[in-house]
Amino acid sequence: MNLLLAGLDHTTAPVEIRERLAFNATDIPAALLQLTMPRGQRPPLFSEAVILSTCNRVELYGVASDTSTAQSLASFLAEFHGLDEKHFVHTLFFLSGEQVAHHLCATSSGLRSLVLGEAQIQGQVRTAFELAQQAGTAGPVLHRLFQHALSAGKRVRHETSLGQGAASVSQAGVELARQRLGHLNGRSVLLVGGGEVSELAAQNLLANGADRLTIVNRTLARGRELAERYGADALTFEELPDALSRADIVISSTSAPVPIIYRQHVADAMHAKAQSRHNDGAPPSMLLIDLAVPRDIATDVAQIHGVHVCTVDDLHEVVNRTLDNRAGVAKVAEAIANAEVEAFIGWMRSQEAVPTLTSLRDYAESLRSSELDRALRRLHTLSPEQRTVVEALSRSIVNKLLHSPTRRLRDAAAQGDGHRYASMLSELFNLEHANAVGEAGLVASNR
Repeated sequence: MNLLLAGLDHTTAPVEIRERLAFNATDIPAALLQLTMPRGQRPPLFSEAVILSTCNRVELYGVASDTSTAQSLASFLAEFHGLDEKHFVHTLFFLSGEQVAHHLCATSSGLRSLVLGEAQIQGQVRTAFELAQQAGTAGPVLHRLFQHALSAGKRVRHETSLGQGAASVSQAGVELARQRLGHLNGRSVLLVGGGEVSELAAQNLLANGADRLTIVNRTLARGRELAERYGADALTFEELPDALSRADIVISSTSAPVPIIYRQHVADAMHAKAQSRHNDGAPPSMLLIDLAVPRDIATDVAQIHGVHVCTVDDLHEVVNRTLDNRAGVAKVAEAIANAEVEAFIGWMRSQEAVPTLTSLRDYAESLRSSELDRALRRLHTLSPEQRTVVEALSRSIVNKLLHSPTRRLRDAAAQGDGHRYASMLSELFNLEHANAVGEAGLVASNR
C-alpha cells in the first residue's frame, strides 16, 4: 500500500497551465471513477482517490499498490483534459508516503497558499474530500489522512494568528488594486461572480474607500442578496457589457470553464468611457483583476490601450511583502501541522499489525468455539440461560487474554517496530499453520 500525490501549484506552474488542468466540481466525480476503475486488463491507478483543484493547485491524492503509478497519473491528466503531456509534465511534482501527509497538512493549514494563511483553503480541502466520499473513492487511508489535515487547519486557525491580516486571495486582489491606482476612494468597481471570493472582495473594497459597487452574477437572486448586503447594484450577465463601461476596476471570480469577458466587450466599454463627459478629456483606463482559474478574462484583452489586466499570479507582489513579518507565526503553524502528520503516521504504522491481529483473533475464536461446543455437549443438561452464561464466559476469557498482546503490538507498530513484534507473535502462536488448519476444517465442514 503506497500513498501517492501527483500535482502542480502556483510555485511550479503559471496560470496558463493551471487553468488547462483544473477540474470543475462537475468533472470531479467522473475523474475519480476513472482513477479507481480498472483500465481494460490493467488494474486501476488508485484504490482510493481524492482530487483537490483550486485556483492555485491541482492535486491527485491516492492509494496505489506500487509507486510506478506516477507516470500513469501524468498520462491520466493529459487524457482527461485533452492535452499533450509535454506541455505540462515539467510542472508536475510527485510525492509518496509521509511526504504526502506533510504536504496536505501544510496545505490545509494555509502554509502552501499563495496568500500565507488564507482562510479558504481549508474549506476547499473539505469539499474535495466530501466529493470523494460521495463518489465512493475515499477509503480508510485517505479518510484518516484528510481528517488529520482538516484538524491541522482548524487548530492553526484557532491556536495561531496565521489567518489574520491578508488572509484571502480577495483581500490580496483589493490590495493590488489599491497599490496600482494609489487609492480606491470614489472608484467604481464591478464584481463579476457571486461566490465567496466576490463577497470577501466587497468587504475589503468598502473598507478601502470604494463606494460604488456593482455585482454581476449568473443568478440574479444571489447577486441581489450580495448587493443588498453591501449597498451595491445587482445586474445580470446580459448587462455585463454596459456595466463594464462604468467601471474603473473589475474583479472577476466565476467558475466558468471558458472566458466570459472578451476583447470586444472591453473595447466597446473603453470607447463608451472615452465618449462620456465624466472623463473630462482624460484618456480612459480600466484595471481588471482576474482571480479565476480557468481565467474569466480573455488573454487579448490586455492588448487594448489603457487596459491593465492582472491574474492570480500577479498577487505575488502583494503577498511577498508580508512573508517576513509572519515567519515566526508560520513556524508555530508548521509545528501544529507536523503533530497531525505524526499522528497519521502512527496510525499508518499501526495498520501493519492488522493482518497479524486478525489472524490471532481468528485462531483464538476457532479454539473458543470448538472447546465451547465440546463442553456444551458434555453439559447437555444446562438450561438456555446457563448456556448463554458459559458462552459469555468463554468470550470474556479470550478477550482478556488477547487484550495485552493486541495493545502491545499496536503500540509497537505505531513506533515503527510492528513487523518485528508481529513476526514474534505469529511464530509464538504458529498462526500460519493454525489458520491453514482452520481453513481446511472450515472447507471440510461445509462439504
